[in-house]
Amino acid sequence: MGHSEALKPVAAKGKRMPQIKHRVRGFTLIELLVVIAIIAVLIALLLPAVQQAREAARRTQCKNNLKQLGLALHNYHDTFGRFPPGSISRSGSRFGGPEWPYFIHYLLPNIDQTNVYNQLATDWGRQPPWQNAGVWPATVRNGIPALLCPSDGMGGSTKSAPSGTGVSLPVSNYLGIFSGLNDGGTAQDANPTRAVFGLNRGASMRDITDGSSNTLLVAEYLSGTPNDWRGWFYTNRAASQYLHVRNTPNSSTPDSILDWPTGCSATNGANLPNQNLPCTPDGNTDNNFATSRSRHTGGVQVLLGDGSVRFVSSNIFLGTWQNLAWMADGNVLSEF
Repeated sequence: MGHSEALKPVAAKGKRMPQIKHRVRGFTLIELLVVIAIIAVLIALLLPAVQQAREAARRTQCKNNLKQLGLALHNYHDTFGRFPPGSISRSGSRFGGPEWPYFIHYLLPNIDQTNVYNQLATDWGRQPPWQNAGVWPATVRNGIPALLCPSDGMGGSTKSAPSGTGVSLPVSNYLGIFSGLNDGGTAQDANPTRAVFGLNRGASMRDITDGSSNTLLVAEYLSGTPNDWRGWFYTNRAASQYLHVRNTPNSSTPDSILDWPTGCSATNGANLPNQNLPCTPDGNTDNNFATSRSRHTGGVQVLLGDGSVRFVSSNIFLGTWQNLAWMADGNVLSEF
């Protein structure tokens, strides 16, 4: 008998060998629930970190857009000896027509939008785009990525014109800081509350006696909803073209916007305080104003006269914020 045969179990005569049963082990219901709970906790811990990382990337892109606008403004200044006019009104009054172009239109060649600029600049004096639906080519009606902060994304890249012609035109999350504390102050454009941008006027470097590093040019603004004109930079109005320093950034005080179907009315859903979009409808008065706003936590990004981009806290002292806006008030700035 070989060794292998000797090792084989021998069943007793007349009896069968017992079968060895292998037990298959699986998860119990409790164990499965524990695993799911652990995964849920890990996701809850990781999700905020992922969201913060994404917002950091969006904020960086937003900052880069502002930086490009700063370079465009300085290139324009090098060519013409001054910054472009903040806003044009041919009749010389705020409500005269046509109420455009805006300073951004003059900068289009410097932000890789030369084709759009050429189509618009053939005649700045023609009727505004929303009054001539058949004149403007489709390329003018597309959004311009360099003007959009990816942290916003609520109002869209274009908006339809208020007149109901069906023409959609680009919007911007970057608007100029204008003179005064409201539309009336912008129209007066008087010292000591004069800003770099004004109605039918753009300042030169020599006008900025407070120093270019101490003077605001552009600040962030939210594009509102697709149904209102916030960020739609084609008409001489607060929230469309004008930003003011009546309140500090991201203030809970509602922006005072013209009571209009595409402004801030009681029926168009534009007043959204929980989304940092508070507004109150106001009449066709000089009291309209708009405050710088963003979706960044704790403040807004701004472009200064020297081309630098800074993050300004929502808790900045109001006097400092206003001194930053006015280019020749002679006040000494505190830290910001």
